[in-house]
Amino acid sequence: MNNSYKVLILILLIGGNLLIGEARVVAAISSMKGNVKIRSANQRKFDTAYKAQMIRTGDWLKTDKNVFVAIVFLDGSIIKIQSNTEIEIKSSRITAKELKTQMYISEGQAWSKISKQNNGEFRIKTPTAVASVKGTEFDIDFDDMSESTSLVVLEGEVEFGNELGTVIAGAMQGASVTQDEAPVEYTVAPEDLPNWQNNTDPSWEILLTPNRTGKQSVNQPIKISIQMINSITNEVENSFNNEVQVSVDSELLFVSIDGSTWLGNANISIKDGKGTVLVKGSGEGKPSIIVSSEDSESSKLQLEFFISKSQKHSIGGKVSALASKKGLSAIVDAIEGKSLKSTAIVSGEANIEDVLQKVDTGELEIIDHQKIDNSDGSVTIKLIIKPSSQGSSQ
Repeated sequence: MNNSYKVLILILLIGGNLLIGEARVVAAISSMKGNVKIRSANQRKFDTAYKAQMIRTGDWLKTDKNVFVAIVFLDGSIIKIQSNTEIEIKSSRITAKELKTQMYISEGQAWSKISKQNNGEFRIKTPTAVASVKGTEFDIDFDDMSESTSLVVLEGEVEFGNELGTVIAGAMQGASVTQDEAPVEYTVAPEDLPNWQNNTDPSWEILLTPNRTGKQSVNQPIKISIQMINSITNEVENSFNNEVQVSVDSELLFVSIDGSTWLGNANISIKDGKGTVLVKGSGEGKPSIIVSSEDSESSKLQLEFFISKSQKHSIGGKVSALASKKGLSAIVDAIEGKSLKSTAIVSGEANIEDVLQKVDTGELEIIDHQKIDNSDGSVTIKLIIKPSSQGSSQ
C-alpha cells in the first residue's frame, strides 16, 4: 500500500482565460532587435518574446519604435517585421513542407522572401488590400493614417489589389491602393527600393547565469547574473551602461532588484555590461524569465522549482486542518495517516499555500471536492475553488 496522497487544486478565476487545444506551431523567431511582443489568439495581453520562440497559428507579433523581428516558416519563407508594426500570423500545413499561410497587417510594414509555392499558398492582407504570392521577395506597407497599402516587388511577381481591381506587379514594380480606389501601378527606381530589412541585426546578446543549477526549492531566491555580449564578436561587452527589462512567463515566478519587493517584472541597471536580478518561485513547475533591452536580442532562462519535504508536510497539515474546519469529513478520513506526495494547480496559476490561506480566511471558497482512489494505493484529492462572494466584497 502506497501510504501517500496527491492534492490537485482546480482554480476557477472569474474573468480568467480558459485553456483550449494548443495551436499548431508554424514558424519560429529567427532574430530580433529590442523588446518584441507576442500574444496568442485566446489572450488579450502581449508578453515579451524571445529568440527561437515558436510561433503558433493565430499568434500576434508587435514591434515598437526601433524594434525589429524576423521569423522563419516551416517551408523556409522568411518575414522581417518593421518597427511600429502589429501583425497576425495564421497558417495550416498542407504537406510536411507546404503551408497555407495568411498574415494580417493591422498597421506597419513587413518584408517577405517567400519560398516557391507549389501546392502551398501565401497571402498578406491589410485593411485595404490583399497580396498573393507563389515565391518572391517583396515589401508591403500599410499606413493606418491614410488607410493606404503600398507594395514594392524586388523579385518575382505579386498579385495585389482589392475588390475594385487587381494588378500583377513584377520585379522593380510597385503598386498602391486605398479602400475606395483600385490599385495603381508604377515603376520603382533602384534607389527607392526598401533597405530597412538589411539593418535589423541587434548589437548585443544577453547571457543569463544562475548562481545555482538544477531543481530549486520554492520561496528560495536565486541570483541571476546578466552579462551583455557583443553580437558580432561574441565577446563580453563592457561598454553597455543601460537598463534591461526582466519579465516572467508565469504568475508563480517573481523577480526583485534587491530582495525587498517581488514583482512580475523589473528594470535592472546594467553597469559596464554586467548586472544581477533575484528570482523566486512560489510553486512547483518550470517557469522562465525573459530579459530584453533596446538594440539587443531577448534571452530566456528556464528554471525548475519543487516543494521540499518540510513544505509538503506543512501543506499536508494545512489541507487536513482546512478539511476538518470546513466539514469535509471524506477528505479528512481519506488522508488520515498518509503523507503528501505532490501538489498541482491544474487550471489557473497560483501559490498553493496562498490558496489554502485564502480559503481559510474566506476570500476563496471550496465549491466541490472529489476523492479518487489510484491503482498504486495512493489517493488523489481534487478541490474546486473559486472567489467567494464574501471575498469579492472585501
